[in-house]
Amino acid sequence: MERALIRKGILFVLVGPTGCGKSTFCSRLVRDYPESLQYSVSATTRPPRAGEVQGTSYHFMARQEFEERDSRGEFFETEETHGQRYGTLRANLENGISSGKDLLFQIDIRGALNFKKHFPFNTVTIFIIPPSFRELKERLRGRGTVDPAELQRRFATAREEYESLLRLNGELGKIDYLVVNSELDEAYSTIRSIVLAERSRYHRIERVSVEQFCEISE
Repeated sequence: MERALIRKGILFVLVGPTGCGKSTFCSRLVRDYPESLQYSVSATTRPPRAGEVQGTSYHFMARQEFEERDSRGEFFETEETHGQRYGTLRANLENGISSGKDLLFQIDIRGALNFKKHFPFNTVTIFIIPPSFRELKERLRGRGTVDPAELQRRFATAREEYESLLRLNGELGKIDYLVVNSELDEAYSTIRSIVLAERSRYHRIERVSVEQFCEISE
């Protein structure tokens, strides 16, 4: 019988402004690790965008349903961004950690810090930034699907996230990794290496599974 190390699941949280590449990195990670890394689908009250699929991209809900489920305590955390509500279902987190499945999240920095506060041993935060704010603006404008008012809101949100990032510099247990997305494949290689390294962190591995490798025979 093959021996295997058993560990708790990890919550990989990708943070950064819209346009930094979070969605692309999440898609590639899930593709490369289909059996062991699952994209956590958040709930939102915003309408679906072109190409988005219910239950895969988001759990799209009417605001009334969202608020009713929130009042029942079904969400671990909720945020309101650009007039729409977003939330992470509590059951998704608890099931992932206990089963040893790794979960992948795209959330804002406030949500990431909340994960760190409540699941400090299981959460890994990765902040992704483009090489410059000018580059970020060009990426967002290049999409051609966002109206000017929405663009300005996203620029303002990005500035707030950068301010938070700078404020947290030097603090342990908040932002674990900072990745500059200058070149997509290179940045992805860095993120992939982080995932592999974090899976070998000793504090997450069950003692009983380590003991089988530490048997000493005469």
